[in-house]
Amino acid sequence: MKKILVIDDEPEMLSSLKKILSYRSEFEIQLTDNSLKALELVNTKNYDVIITDLKMKEVSGIDILKAAVKKTPSAIVIIISGYGTIEASVEAIKEGAFDFIEKPFTSKILFDSIDRAFAKASENSLKSDEKTEKISGFIFKSPKIEEVIKLVKKVAPGNFNILITGESGTGKELIARAVHDLSKRKDNPFVPVNCGALPEYLFESEIFGHERGAFTGAIKTKPGLLEFANHGTFFFDEIGDMSQNLQVKLLRMLEDKKIRRVGGKEEIEINVRIIAATNKNLANLVADKKFREDLYYRLNTIQIEIPPLRERPDDIMPLANSFILNLCSMEDSPPKRFSREVEEILKNYSWPGNVRELQNIINRAFFLSSSPIIQKENLPLELGSRNKKLNDEFLTPDYKEAKDMIIEKFEIEYLTHHLKLNKGNITKTAENCGLDRRSIHRLINKYNIIYKDEE
Repeated sequence: MKKILVIDDEPEMLSSLKKILSYRSEFEIQLTDNSLKALELVNTKNYDVIITDLKMKEVSGIDILKAAVKKTPSAIVIIISGYGTIEASVEAIKEGAFDFIEKPFTSKILFDSIDRAFAKASENSLKSDEKTEKISGFIFKSPKIEEVIKLVKKVAPGNFNILITGESGTGKELIARAVHDLSKRKDNPFVPVNCGALPEYLFESEIFGHERGAFTGAIKTKPGLLEFANHGTFFFDEIGDMSQNLQVKLLRMLEDKKIRRVGGKEEIEINVRIIAATNKNLANLVADKKFREDLYYRLNTIQIEIPPLRERPDDIMPLANSFILNLCSMEDSPPKRFSREVEEILKNYSWPGNVRELQNIINRAFFLSSSPIIQKENLPLELGSRNKKLNDEFLTPDYKEAKDMIIEKFEIEYLTHHLKLNKGNITKTAENCGLDRRSIHRLINKYNIIYKDEE
């Protein structure tokens, strides 16, 4: 069983916490309203998680935290407080607190924090929680990407061409690198090139190379990137932007396994695996006569489709946490993490720019945040906007169930907000909400909302 120590010098709050935690049979709970005794327990016994109030008479929650961390550097301490300020939460996190929860809070918020704490304790690292196989830096947790990775592993050892499809920013180049890294060509070059990045005449010279005097400025012979990639993998990114003229030359290279430099006569044998990627519908381009049908079928021996980030929400936080971890390392910064509010915003945003947009947002938030906790104000305004579609969780059930779910979410957030605003005073909360005291108590009991009554 998981051992939890709960410390709060207010008997009513301690009773509420005991009632809530008792819902989970896997917990072995020890409670105390004596902070001095709590300090002794922390120094002499081992607990999986310690939950402590911040402000207590003899010993503060910060003192409890310091003692726990001194005894066991990996100790997991969750601080709860009715005096939730950014300064208090920053101090707690700096001292090593796992989480800082403001009163009032629901049982769900408490259990979510405890579950995350247990996950950290058992895995003991952020990266293991990400469930990533470290394939070319591609981080994933969602079943959809697991299927993509299974396909990558299956096709990587072969030599046939691969077409990777997906929206911009989904990680098509990372998947191409994963194929290369798992192939027999892994010790030879992986050469990526963007088909829309250069004018056609320069692009052709870069890819196929040129002979001296082939055009103005060609003062010496230059081998092309395809020659450099010999026996390796060549990645054509955004292949749908390639000109018709270059499509013909690429097709000939795929058929003959030979290239000819610009201005040259000699044919050069080439042995490369071609991986192409596009965010466009190549079949539609073929129908519109904008992409060669024969080239399309040459490239599309195996197709790997990467779903957009909005279809794999399980990947959002592992990716975000990985970006933060890397930034802290690169910038030699103390550890930073996201507030619960920011986590919810990130999870519920639709991410039209996919992983690339997520990384840009995290980079921005990292540099704008002056504290260890990244807050909502560090995010662009559009991410926190209320003008967004309902989450998928509300659209899947039948009408009545979905309506009940939305009402429940509203009632919890609304009541929690007003209890916090009125510092747990039931009379003031009832007046502000236009309800009677009985209705407020009914909602508190219905949703197991933990609050501090300051009447």
